[in-house]
Amino acid sequence: MNALLVHNPTAGGGRAGRLVAEVAERLRADGVETERHQTRSLEDARLAACEAAASFDAVVAVGGDGTVGACAAGLAAAAPPGRSPGGPGVRAALGVIPAGGGNDAARSLGLPAGDPLAAAGLLARLRRRPADLATVAGRAYLNVAGAGFDSEVKRVANQRLGWAGNRPRYVGAVLAELVVGRVATFELALDGRPTRLRGWLVAVANGPSYGGGMKVAPHASLDDGLLDVVVIHEIGKLEFLRTFPKVFSGRHLEHPAVAVHRAARVDLDADRTLAVYADGEPAGTLPATFEVRRAAITVLAADPAPGFPSP
Repeated sequence: MNALLVHNPTAGGGRAGRLVAEVAERLRADGVETERHQTRSLEDARLAACEAAASFDAVVAVGGDGTVGACAAGLAAAAPPGRSPGGPGVRAALGVIPAGGGNDAARSLGLPAGDPLAAAGLLARLRRRPADLATVAGRAYLNVAGAGFDSEVKRVANQRLGWAGNRPRYVGAVLAELVVGRVATFELALDGRPTRLRGWLVAVANGPSYGGGMKVAPHASLDDGLLDVVVIHEIGKLEFLRTFPKVFSGRHLEHPAVAVHRAARVDLDADRTLAVYADGEPAGTLPATFEVRRAAITVLAADPAPGFPSP
């Protein structure tokens, strides 16, 4: 097996850059030959993955979820629509070494999100599985995108609380946003079926979690060809605060103000300008269209893995 390590030297506060040599050594101990590509940007990571698709068995993203999404986009671009992942011209599967902040791609694939070297030790034995890839505003994402309260929380977390650990950063951002946040009127179309609603947020999920383990769509599957659309309808701020901690277990779905829909295409707009974030990266503003490309890539995943729930 040979692998290209696409590593973001700034991910995780420089953690990825510090660990890449150790990751390569761990893989070599398992008989995996490696080459390295240090990224200069997400676009650079995408291009590196696309160019490596035909000549490597795996493209391994060493970094955060943004790097993972960029590598996934590159592999998908090397396998045009209608061609199966890993088909003619594409042999590389996407591997993940979690070295960023949230590391939700690793969680979806059943990998130890907090231990990059342990994940590296598993890589050679992981199962190759076809996986869907979602897009919004030209950006590919493996897990979750959305707009509303959650996108504002990500903005606050990234811009004002970058010094904090991942979970405290997001919890702190939630509390800060509750002070000034307000519900929006959303125009939502699911596979062309329109509806209007008042709510706090709309999350469009290909995989189950975001924000460092918040299971916003715990039943989302990476191989069903559908997006799970999670809507938190209008409720009071105190009730929202009581419900929020349940997102770490997925039990927020039990609340009557939370609804889940499924669609292959989601068109979303709001009554004011709202940012869209995809796997923690900014992806423009509303209006936006979210789509899923079924079996766009091959991934290296544990068995079982949260992103591939049993039927």
